[in-house]
Amino acid sequence: MIRVLHLRDTNRVCGPGKTILETACRVDKSRFSLSIGLLMLEHETGNQYQEAAELRGVEVIPLRTRSQFSPAIIDVIANVVREHKFDIVHSHEYKSDILATLLARRCGVPIVTTAHGWITNSLKSRFYIWAGKQTFRFFNRVIAVSPKIMDEILRNGAPKKHVELIYNAIVMDNYRPDEHQPGYLRKRFGIPENATLIGNIGRLSPEKGQIEFLQGAKTLLADRTEDLYFILVGEGPDHKSLENYVTENGMEARVFFTGHESDVRPVYRDLDMLALTSYTEGFPNVVLEALCMNIPVLATDVGGVASIVDDRKTGVLIPAHDASAVSEGLGWMLDNPEACLAMVADGQAKIRDQFEFSGRVSKVQALYEQVLSEQR
Repeated sequence: MIRVLHLRDTNRVCGPGKTILETACRVDKSRFSLSIGLLMLEHETGNQYQEAAELRGVEVIPLRTRSQFSPAIIDVIANVVREHKFDIVHSHEYKSDILATLLARRCGVPIVTTAHGWITNSLKSRFYIWAGKQTFRFFNRVIAVSPKIMDEILRNGAPKKHVELIYNAIVMDNYRPDEHQPGYLRKRFGIPENATLIGNIGRLSPEKGQIEFLQGAKTLLADRTEDLYFILVGEGPDHKSLENYVTENGMEARVFFTGHESDVRPVYRDLDMLALTSYTEGFPNVVLEALCMNIPVLATDVGGVASIVDDRKTGVLIPAHDASAVSEGLGWMLDNPEACLAMVADGQAKIRDQFEFSGRVSKVQALYEQVLSEQR
């Protein structure tokens, strides 16, 4: 039995977190056991990620310290690794990457990391991410979720033989539109059944480019004759400024905010199109999810998006930071409904061929086995 401890520093259930939970549930349990070591403050409660993991039967081990950057955390993790006899530690973000490298020196455990992508909204975050990237060269394996991320890992000194490309993936059976009734959003916000509803799903944060989504919506509402509505699904620091933009431009009757949605499948069931307007991404699960739910996708050409979205074949690909491209791309989709149906069908075929979750699990299991074989 190979026991793996996944280190996480989060209280949210996001794309990378979903991938970790799905992997923990789908590994061969006769050969592998995956647990999550969650970095938490001493008296912290109500962690959404812990709740989601435990709901799915995944073991969560709280790794508690008095302060966020307490050096005592290394001793806490080392004790957990020894007590539970973990064979591998697998980290996922800059803080857990730094801790994993220190842990490897402390107790000799092999370490793996997955680079999911980087968000640099401030000088502080840019420094932390830079520091995290400097640790890549010390890992037994670094998993990249897209070719662009793989290039960045290699630029930061990781040996090529220790870097593997393993795309994110999806369990297609978890996203079946026929298992969810339409009407969840339309009833809630009074959106007519025959109106076109275009959505943006993600944290309301600068790197997600929602301002261009709203600017594109403004253009479409002014120029098109269709009955159009727009919805932003998620929560985050930009919520107020985005709401202010909607109000200032008189769009309150056509643009809505749902807040956080723990299950987005009923949301997809009501959408007619999805627009991903991010400035940076790793390999966005939201595109896979939308296609599986029969939703055509417009997305910016960032991170690993182009690995999924082949322009005008499996979706519409546009440059980031370009509100005109958003409105023009969505306008083309409105004008070409048959092409949208074909893009969804081709996108689903591509997912079945390249991004089904069982294939990802097999690759991760093989990676763990190879890492341990090199230690013997």
